[in-house]
Amino acid sequence: MKFSFFKLPFFFVLFYWILDSIFTIGCLLFVNSDFHSDEVLALFSSNSYSISLLNTLILTNTFNQLANLVLVFITSAIVLNQYFIYRVNANNLLYAFTIVLLIIIGLYAYQIIFAQQTGVFLNSYLLESYFFYTYRFYIGILRFVSYIWIFMGICLGIKLLRSVFVTELEMIALPTKYSQKIHLSLFILLFNFYYLVIVLFFLNYFLLPDFLFESDIFAMSFHSIFLLICNTVGYIALRKQFTSVGSKLQLKNLAFSSAIAFSVTLLLSIIVFFINTYFMNLGWLDKMVKLLNDKQILAIAFSYIIAFFVVLCLIGWLVVRKVVKVFFSK
Repeated sequence: MKFSFFKLPFFFVLFYWILDSIFTIGCLLFVNSDFHSDEVLALFSSNSYSISLLNTLILTNTFNQLANLVLVFITSAIVLNQYFIYRVNANNLLYAFTIVLLIIIGLYAYQIIFAQQTGVFLNSYLLESYFFYTYRFYIGILRFVSYIWIFMGICLGIKLLRSVFVTELEMIALPTKYSQKIHLSLFILLFNFYYLVIVLFFLNYFLLPDFLFESDIFAMSFHSIFLLICNTVGYIALRKQFTSVGSKLQLKNLAFSSAIAFSVTLLLSIIVFFINTYFMNLGWLDKMVKLLNDKQILAIAFSYIIAFFVVLCLIGWLVVRKVVKVFFSK
C-alpha cells in the first residue's frame, strides 16, 4: 500500500466541516430566536436568496471554525499515526465519521443547553456597557472548551475504536523520505493554530473597531490572504531545515519549537507595532498630510503597510529558521 499520512485526517476535517455546517444552519433555523421567521420562509421559497444566504452562512461559519478544523487535522494525524492507522477505506471512514459526529453533537448540545442561558444571565445582571466585552470573553471561554472537547474526543475515540480500525502494522516507522515533510507540515499547522486561537481572539474581541466585525467578507479576506502569504513564507523558510528527524514523530520537539517560535515572533511583532505607533504619534505625520494630496497620501499609506508587513515576515522568517535549526537541524 502506498504510504499516506494525511489522507485520513483530511476526511476527519471534511466530516467535521460538513456536519458543523449542517448543525450550524439547523440551529439558526430552528433554535436561534434571532433568526427571523421571514428569513426561514425566504430560505425555502426563493432560490436566489436561499443560495446567497446559505453561502454566507457556510462561509462565515467556516472562517469561524478554522482553528477547530486545524486542531482536528493535527490531532487526528498524530493519534492515527500512533496506532498505525493510515488506510482510507469504507471501514475507517465509517468510524472516523462516527467519532466526528459524536464530537459535533457534544459541542452543540453544550452550546444549546448552556450558552443561551449564560447569555441571558449576563444580559440580565450586567450593565450594557460591560455586557459587550463580558459576553465576548464568555465566547472565548466557549471556544477554549471546544478545543479541549475536540482534542479529547479524537484521542479517546480513536483509542477506543483502535481494534476495529484497519491498521498497517508494517508501517511502525515513518518512511524516511516523508518524515521531513510531515514534520514541516505539522510545524506550520501548529503555528497556524496558535495564530487562529490567540491572535484572532484578541483582534476580533478586544482591539479592532466594530465595522470590521460587521464586514465579515473584509475580515475573512484579509486574514485569508495574510495566512496564505505567511504560510508560503514559512514553507520556503523551513522546507530544508528538518534534517535530523527520524522515523518517528518528534512530538515534544514539535510542540516546544512551534510554541517558542510563535511566542517570540508575536512578542517581536508587538514590539515593532508599538515602536511604529510611537513614531507615528510624534506629529510629523500630521504635518506631512497637510502637504500632500489624497493620491499621494494613499500611495504612501499603502507603501507603509507593505513595508510593515515585509518587516513582520522577515522577523517570522528569522525566528522560525533559528528555532527549527536548534530543534531539528544537524
